[in-house]
Amino acid sequence: MRAVVITRPGGPEVLEIRDVDAPKPGADDVLVRVRASGLNRADIHQRKGGYPAPPGSPADIPGLEYAGEVAGVGRDVHGFAVGDRVFGIAGGGAHAEFIAAPARTVARVPSSVSWEDAGAIPEAFITAHDALVTQAHLARNERVLIHAVGSGVGLAAVQVARVIGAIPYGTSRTPDKIERAMPFGLERGAAIRDASELAPVAQEWAPNGFDVVLDLVG
Repeated sequence: MRAVVITRPGGPEVLEIRDVDAPKPGADDVLVRVRASGLNRADIHQRKGGYPAPPGSPADIPGLEYAGEVAGVGRDVHGFAVGDRVFGIAGGGAHAEFIAAPARTVARVPSSVSWEDAGAIPEAFITAHDALVTQAHLARNERVLIHAVGSGVGLAAVQVARVIGAIPYGTSRTPDKIERAMPFGLERGAAIRDASELAPVAQEWAPNGFDVVLDLVG
């Protein structure tokens, strides 16, 4: 198969598309033909030499999230069949034509979602959902303050909050990122360049305080 290979630490010029051996799925794995994959900050750090791949993941093929069609299933896999549309998060190796992943880490892609969108959903939305729903138990009509709201996880968090029925507010360093977040459901936002600027804005938005704060900066 073809894959994006990090030939040495450095800038984008160190990436090469090479022919490499396709992964072999284990008994509990599915083999996915990748149709789209997301680009994350960890991929850039790995390319620069500052982020070693976790054990069991390719050391030189980046890619943490993917979407594609099931091309094969392990003997102990149930619930997935060849041709199913799936997506998921991996420790690496998604910037390739095929990736093998544990079936328990794979989810179905709704028919209404394109490959491009599906390939960019898992990392940001699972992170946002885990923080707001699993950890913070965000509820309907609660107010949530999202720092770095223009980031991938920040934009996902705005949408998750709206689906729940909560009210999302956000901060960023630059006004353009606030404007970018508004169509996704941001109630109000402010460009904050110094911590001292936050208190009066927060007091205006939530005089009695926020129910949840999601800090994607610190």
